[in-house]
Amino acid sequence: MRISRIGINNYRGIREANIDFSPFACIVGENNAGKSSILLALSLFFSGSKLSSSSEFYDDTSPIEIEVEFEGITETDLNRIPKDHRERMLELIHNEKLILIRKYATDFSPELLCKRPMPKDERFDMGHITEILKGKRGAGIEETISGYLPEYSERFEGITTQKAAKEAVESIINELPFEELELKSAALPTGIPNSIKAFLPEPILIPAVKDVTDEVKTKEAATLGKLLSILLKVVENAEEMQEVINSFDRLKALLNKSEDEAGSTVDNRLPQIKAIEELIKSYLHESFPQADLELQVPPPELKQVFSTTRVLIDDGVKDIVETKGDGIKRSVTFALLRSYVDMKIQYQNTGTETPAVTPYIFLFEEPELYLHPSAQRVLFDALYKISIDNQVVVTTHSPLFFSPVAIGTFVKVIKKYPHVGKPYGHAITVDLIRNLSAKDAFQIICYENNSAAFFAKKVVLIEGDSDLIYIKHLAKISNEEWDFDKNNIPLVIINGKGNVKRYKQFFEGFEIEVHVILDLDAILDNFDIIDVDSEITQLRQALFEVIDGIAETEGMQGDLNKNKIKEMIRGYTWKEKYTRFKELALEVAAGKQITQEESKEIELLLSKEVDEKRKEVLGKNDVKIDHKDDLLAALRNKYIYILSKGAIEEYYPEGVTGDDKPTKALNACDLIQTKEQIEDLCPEVTLSGEAMSEFEAIFKTIFE
Repeated sequence: MRISRIGINNYRGIREANIDFSPFACIVGENNAGKSSILLALSLFFSGSKLSSSSEFYDDTSPIEIEVEFEGITETDLNRIPKDHRERMLELIHNEKLILIRKYATDFSPELLCKRPMPKDERFDMGHITEILKGKRGAGIEETISGYLPEYSERFEGITTQKAAKEAVESIINELPFEELELKSAALPTGIPNSIKAFLPEPILIPAVKDVTDEVKTKEAATLGKLLSILLKVVENAEEMQEVINSFDRLKALLNKSEDEAGSTVDNRLPQIKAIEELIKSYLHESFPQADLELQVPPPELKQVFSTTRVLIDDGVKDIVETKGDGIKRSVTFALLRSYVDMKIQYQNTGTETPAVTPYIFLFEEPELYLHPSAQRVLFDALYKISIDNQVVVTTHSPLFFSPVAIGTFVKVIKKYPHVGKPYGHAITVDLIRNLSAKDAFQIICYENNSAAFFAKKVVLIEGDSDLIYIKHLAKISNEEWDFDKNNIPLVIINGKGNVKRYKQFFEGFEIEVHVILDLDAILDNFDIIDVDSEITQLRQALFEVIDGIAETEGMQGDLNKNKIKEMIRGYTWKEKYTRFKELALEVAAGKQITQEESKEIELLLSKEVDEKRKEVLGKNDVKIDHKDDLLAALRNKYIYILSKGAIEEYYPEGVTGDDKPTKALNACDLIQTKEQIEDLCPEVTLSGEAMSEFEAIFKTIFE
């Protein structure tokens, strides 16, 4: 079983959140956004610990509710609870799913509820049933419940206890048809709250280590103790360990009375234990002669032995780990994790079954702390292996923990500042298992080392390395405050206009503001990749009519030059089409009538000539072209910046040289050192009624 979803209401910095979880989930966000609140909410759900302060409530006038959905529940999971409770537990599980709610009232009192199909008829609410039966006894119970549900009065005949009455009501509910039910919060059946802990996964919370030493204490309640306990459960079936356990059983017989197979009491205790018991009993009988007394000495258990384990580190000075630095403390914790993974693999490789134990859910806060990048990668690999059998949830600031293969759920927490009320953490979830298009984009982004963009509020999509180098430089020269790095606005290279839509939609899915800078030919080719409204589409069409007229007036042919043809036929499909075009031309020359389909094939190649003519006209910066400025301005309002002069290289000063594009861009940066130089190279545009250079308008929109 595993957690498939968590809903958090009114807890700490989370006002309301609904998050899907996979076996390995990654939570990111800026500091103080609410990432830790999600982990702590999960931990609180399992522990049910008492709250000590109203600060735990986002709004202290409303209750806290932490709703967790479990899926993939199997018979093995059910076997962890007492046999007489399994049937009642099965009543709560539907389609192998169970929904539980940890609720804290405003007086801090906790309650564990479930969500189950319940009658739409409010009379069946167990709260109402409890209220009407309050204070009733004997025959009064049957009379009261029969009057409350008269159509079922025969089901309550002879009932004289409140427990029996409630069980009868539950029996009626279980027989109701599906259409009379809806999913509602309800109290857990009798006895289930006491056995639910053994059924649920055990949380292992590893908080970020700063100035505390709790993480390395070996008491079982602390992180290190729990990890040692996990290791113990993996090895406790070893023959050597079994001998130790058997010795504990023998010790138990020496300290306490026992029963034989016939159920008779056997007393093989040490004589000293018997003597002490008799002495105490004799003094008790002086005051209470009828009272009996027996000493029971709890024998040690294996986990108690390990709970006193000390970890000694010798880094030149041998001492307990608590006295060492935070870095080595953290490393010890993850050394235990990796040991657990290795031991699991060892058991699997030898064909030895690991002991059937409660599953775990590992909750890690900033696991990358104090670890070198290479060590972070090793740790990530260990966590991924752990997630195969046990669920893992991490909060992180490290892009090294991103993987479209290992991570199934990616969650970003954003701090929201409403006009009224307190700020709160808003969680955005992308399920990379179900959303294949998002996973595809995520793979590309991680491969291109652009994952740092997930931590930003804004990103700028650009086409290539030259844009990255030159645009960063122009921004800082235009205004020293316009520094992309200092403002945490990544420039993301998308390697071709074809990726614009995919990248844009993916980042916007995480509520990241997306800006796009493209060459002028984006207006001509694949314009559908830019998500625009009908008004912009109409402006583009009007622009085409103008430039087509200019091309015709000036007698432009739009001939494809050698480089353009090479570019077109570089792809296998274009090479095929170009060859096919020559074949069709020979057929026409021979007087053969071509079909409508063959005519369209010819138009496909000739359409490139139309694009070339349009591109040539658009590149005439000394000619006023109606609708061009209007179209570019409308696109700027959508955060899409089309460079009016063409490609980024058209904005280089004269005399720039270089063996390749990045080198030329770097050399151009060396030549541009003043804002006035940029203004001389850029056309003038209008932004909010103010005239300025094209790049100033772009940067002002991005940064301000």
